[in-house]
Order: sequence, then structure tokens, then C-alpha cells
Amino acid sequence: MSFNLTGACCPRRVGARVPAPCVIGLSFLLLAASAPAASVPWTPSTAARSAIEVLVDDGGLALTVTQWPLPRDAVQRALDALPAALPPALADARARVQEELHAQQAGRIDLTVRERHDALSGFGDDATPGSSLQLRSGELDGPHLAMQIGGRLDAVADDGGHRATPRLDDSAVAADAFGVQAQAWAHRSWWGPGWQSALPLSNNAPALDGIGFQRAAATPSESPWLSWLGPWNAELFVARTEGQPAQLPGGNALLSGMRLTARPFSHVELGLTRMEQFGGAGRSETFKAFLRAEEGSHTNVNDPSDFYQDSGNGLAGYDIRVRCPDALRCAVYGQAMGEDDRKHLPYRFLELLGTEFWSADGVDRVFFEAAETGCRINLAPSLAAGCAYRNWFYPGGLTASNRWIGASVGSDARLLTVGWIDTEWGSSVRLDYGRLGSRIGAFEPLSSEAVSGGRMWALSLRRTWQFGAARLTPQFDWNRVATADGVRVEPRASLEWSMPLDAFGLPTPNLIGERLSAASDSSTTTRLLTAVALIGGSAVFDRAANSYATEHHNEPSLLILRKGGSALPFAEFGLAGAAWLLRRGSTDGDTALASVESGIGAVALAEAIKLGVDRSRPTEDRGAADFGHEKRSDSSFPSFHTALAWGVLTPIAQRYDAPWLYGVAALTNLGRVAGREHWLSDTVASSVLGYVVGDWFGKRADASGSGTTVMLVPRGAVVSTTFR
Repeated sequence: MSFNLTGACCPRRVGARVPAPCVIGLSFLLLAASAPAASVPWTPSTAARSAIEVLVDDGGLALTVTQWPLPRDAVQRALDALPAALPPALADARARVQEELHAQQAGRIDLTVRERHDALSGFGDDATPGSSLQLRSGELDGPHLAMQIGGRLDAVADDGGHRATPRLDDSAVAADAFGVQAQAWAHRSWWGPGWQSALPLSNNAPALDGIGFQRAAATPSESPWLSWLGPWNAELFVARTEGQPAQLPGGNALLSGMRLTARPFSHVELGLTRMEQFGGAGRSETFKAFLRAEEGSHTNVNDPSDFYQDSGNGLAGYDIRVRCPDALRCAVYGQAMGEDDRKHLPYRFLELLGTEFWSADGVDRVFFEAAETGCRINLAPSLAAGCAYRNWFYPGGLTASNRWIGASVGSDARLLTVGWIDTEWGSSVRLDYGRLGSRIGAFEPLSSEAVSGGRMWALSLRRTWQFGAARLTPQFDWNRVATADGVRVEPRASLEWSMPLDAFGLPTPNLIGERLSAASDSSTTTRLLTAVALIGGSAVFDRAANSYATEHHNEPSLLILRKGGSALPFAEFGLAGAAWLLRRGSTDGDTALASVESGIGAVALAEAIKLGVDRSRPTEDRGAADFGHEKRSDSSFPSFHTALAWGVLTPIAQRYDAPWLYGVAALTNLGRVAGREHWLSDTVASSVLGYVVGDWFGKRADASGSGTTVMLVPRGAVVSTTFR
């Protein structure tokens, strides 16, 4: 159903009084006080989230707990602010969270062997059915930049078909300024206080590929205007939903989300959420369309002739978590999300209510949770069917990859859950009972609900064992649904294996950068063999990378990556030139000039190589092994953008011991591949070219100054250098 956020955020009536939460939610970009370092988004495991809640409830940790992911550095800074000496239970909880935060900075490989049945997923679960293989680098950190690259191969496609599908799970790029992160990412989110269900946004669907802004910290603001919020965080994003047929009206729509989470009182945490589905097949996706959707223009029209004016499919509401008085170790929580609006306030609610208890040592946690995903009108005993997560213009529902974005129980359901979590053993048990309205996990058309829905029992078991560096987690899920066509029983067994990459001797991104910085001391043979191995290895993935770029061409994150990756080399070159002009004659000026020389030299060599190679570009659809069809100057191999980026940044990275700059250069590689301008191996070869040229000019500048003159002429630049 359509929804106007005006009740949950801003009134659209001229002259209407704007509520304080709206002002906070829309102005956090300008008023964020602290400026922590950029870091990638981080979501804890079930055990680590339980430990964080113990630290918040019993130890005064200044962090919100109902919005995930948060920037990793936001969690780390909150932990650092705790007293060094803590009671044993709190010290153990802190150590458990620190261990996961540290693991985030290292690369990992995960293998899941799983049957293809669906199962109810809760917080911390990997909801996607079928086996998968996932590889994730560690985090590469710079002063104002952080990045991480991940990839996943699933057995289930976006449209629900059974075929291998690549995804970019756990990839992220974040840049911070004034306490706010601008970020592009591919991850799952959890917006809400529940353990079994999150009504607006959960981990039931595969990772969304999105772009947005998020406060880089979660601690209280120093600003007197916002300090009353206590610990708080806010996020705004836009992502593309996929997996629906291209001819389906509104198919593969855009999804925007806004959330503000705050704890104004030590025992009370509040959340405001707004989701909006807009654009898609047959709908405008301009910035004006985005603003209309956020404003809630022409929502819930009644005249069929005006249906086309409906700006989108919205969902908005509130949630709260309240800790019991200090003498009791418990908390109660609730969430209400409106599918429609009435008088600018949420209306027709999906509801969730729960309570949780934890032991004195913080190891055990028990929760009871009830959720309704039909639309309740006021206090009516019955729920309005065919309302939740649905809209007349979006017959595919509020879904991504054919799976519900919200609660995994789907639309028109009632669910009671009792759960137990043991953080020491890494185990959990959930028992569910209720009535299923559609299908578990995956989208079901209204016409099929009568067949697939019915009374349901479900059971989920998890247990983790640590064997050296490896982590092994067997899982068992079982559900029984009494449908109109008979009883359907679906057991599902799975096994997850995870190990850090350094256990295999594979380096982290920071270590790769350090080795690049030290590579100039290697022998020529070693460097040549390394270059050949990099180019040859990347060529194996040429077709896979191009296929992903083709299938996900319209995702906002890839759009930003394409444009940013193509513009970055010229910005870097311009900044290096400006630095040389400002610092000419100094050591810094010599390094800047070496960067300018290297950039020009790398581009010149790249253009010369193009004439000899003449490789077809991916956009020509002739394959990665096709040569000699277009004019030679337009050869795909090599990429002069990539060569320029690596050529400019290499002397600076080596001179100032800043290996994270290689990550900045790699953004151009990703952007050129995402835009299908080059094959992956083209950009890797260009990186090698730019690095070699940059290394030569950088060493030369360090040894004896530049000895170079640069003259600007009407149609170019003349570089004169002395070779020694």
C-alpha cells in the first residue's frame, strides 16, 4: 500500500509545524558533532549483539542496539569509552565484541552447504536457501576512506531460479566528512528491536546494493541542539531491488530508506523508520520522482484514472525498547509500521511486541516475541488481508530477489516465538507457532495465499564450534504448515564453515598495500612474474565480472562507482598539479611533480599499447578473446583511466607511506569494469603499468630531485626530463 511519511517525518502542508524528530532526521548531515574515521558497515553475530545489549543495559555502553549495520568505528569508539576495569561478566562481553570487530579487519572465506528449502530466518541468520561460497577481504583504512571487497556465489538466482548467481555481499566503500559517511555498499540490514522479526527491513532478502549517508558515530553529540538525543545514529539510503520480470509493472523498483535511532533516556531507545518503493518498470526514476515519493505526493488515490500519479509504495512507523528497572535483568520492546497514512500519520499497522531476559553473567538470553504482518485498523480484532508489503502498482510486493524485505514470515501472518541464545557456546534455539498467510521467506501472489498459507510450527537450531582458526556451525530448520491442500513438512539441514584468509597465507588489503610499497626493492624477475600472475589470474574472471556488471547495470551503487571511478583519475591528476605549483622547489613539490610526470607517462604508454593490442570492449559483445575489429585507438586494453590513477597515486603512496591510496586507485578499476568500458584484466594490467611508471618516477624524485620541466602549450603539455 502507499504511505505518506508526513506523520513519521515532515508535514507537506504549507505552514504546518514540523515535528522535532523530522528536523533531526533531515539535518543530521549538517549537525553531526564528532568526526571519527571512516569505516565499513558492521553487523554483529547473534552472540555479539547479545553481548552488546548486556554492555548497554548493565554497563552503560553509549551505543544504539536496534539498527544494524553501524560503522565499525562507531562501535569501537563506544567500547573504548568504557572503563578499563569492568566486572567479569561485562569484561567477557566486551572481549567477545572486540574479537568480532578485529575479525572484520581480516579477510574471510565462508562455505555453506544447505538444502534449497526455505526456513524462518531471525537476526544473524543467512536466509537465502541453497549452498553458497563467499569471499571477503579485510578492511583497508585511510584517513577519510575505508573499503572492503566481497563476493558471493549463490545457488539461487534473483528471480528464484536454481542457477549460480554472483553477488557483491559485504563490499563497501565509505568516505567521511564532518562526522557523516557517504557510502556505497552491498549488505543486509536489520531495522528494529526484535530477534525473530524486523518489520521494515530484515536479513530475509539477499544483500541490497545501495548508496547513502550514515552518521559515522553512535555516541551522544556534543552539539547542545542534539545532545538530548543521547547515543544516536541516522541513515539514508537508496538501493535497487531486483529479481522481478522486466515486463512486470514497477518491476525492479528503487527502494529508499530513512531511519533515526536514539536513546534519550538511559533505559529507553526509540526508532523512526521510513521506507519507500518507487520507480521501476514503467515509472519515472528521476530525482523529482524520488522527492515526490519522499513527500508522499498523490498517495492512496481512489480514482482509477489517477492511479498512475501514485508516487510509490511506502512503509513507516516507530519502535521502542525499554529496559526494566535496574533490579531486573529484562527489557520489553515493540514495533509498529503503518502501510497507509491517515491525516499524515501512519495507519493500518503491522505490529511486533516482545520481551527478553538475560542471566547475571550475560551468557544466556531468553526472548518471547509476537508479530502480526497483516494490517490492523485501530484495535479491530481482525487484520486486513492483502495489505502488508503490497501495493496495486507493485504486484511483486515489497521484495528483493523475490524475497520479502521485511519479516521472513511474509504477508498476512501471525507468529509467536520463544528463543534462547547462549553466547559462550555460540548456540541458539527458536520455536515458532502461528498462522502463515503466504510463503515463508519468498514472495507469493495473493491468488496463491489460500493454497500455501495455514497453521504453522517451526524450529531452528544453531551451534558453533571453533577448531583452531576455523569456525564450524551446523544448523537445522524444520517447519510444518497445514495448508488447504494438506500438511507440508520441510526439514532443512545445513553446515557453515568459515576461516580467515590469513590462515591460508593470503594477505589482508593493508598488507597488500604495504607489499606494493616495498615492491620496488624486489628483483626485476620477481616483479615481472608477479605482474604476469596478476594479469593472468584476473583474466579468468573477465566474463564473470562483465556478466555481473550487465545484470546489475541500473543499481545506484554501480552508477556512482562508474561515474566516480571515471572522474577520480582526473581529479587526482589535477590535485597533484596544484600541489606542485603551490609547493614547487620543496620535497613535497618534487613528489607532486613526480606524480604529474608519472600520470602523463602512464597515459602515453597506455595509448601506445592500445595501437598494438586492439582488443574489443565488453560493450561490443564479442567476448574477451576478440581482437582487431574497431579502430586501434579505442582498444579496450589497456585502460588509460586506470593507468593514470595508479601512475599519479603511486609516488605519493610510496613517499608518505600511505598504502591505502592504492585502494583509492582501485576504485577506478572497479568503476571501469562496472561501466563495461573494460575487461577486468584490462584494468589489472593498467594498474601494473601505472604502478611501474609511478614507482620509477617516485624513486627518481627521492634520489635526486625531479630534474624535470613542464611547459603548458595551447594543445597539450611538454615534459622534459633527464635520465640518469
